[in-house]
Amino acid sequence: MNCAEHFNQYRPLLFSIAYRMLDSVVDAEDMVQETFLCCQRAPSETVKSPKTYLAAIVTRLCIDYLHSARV
Repeated sequence: MNCAEHFNQYRPLLFSIAYRMLDSVVDAEDMVQETFLCCQRAPSETVKSPKTYLAAIVTRLCIDYLHSARV
């Protein structure tokens, strides 16, 4: 499977992680979209566990967002 297929498979999980961290549907959707963009940049052969990789990306993006000056 390629990045887009993995992303679509785990999108509900990614959204639930982001929503629990940010408590905002709009912000959670933004983080999920950013996760997709990051996923597309990574070489697929280096990713051993797509679920873990995507969850780590969305978690780190949410943490960065929470630390930003916008929040």
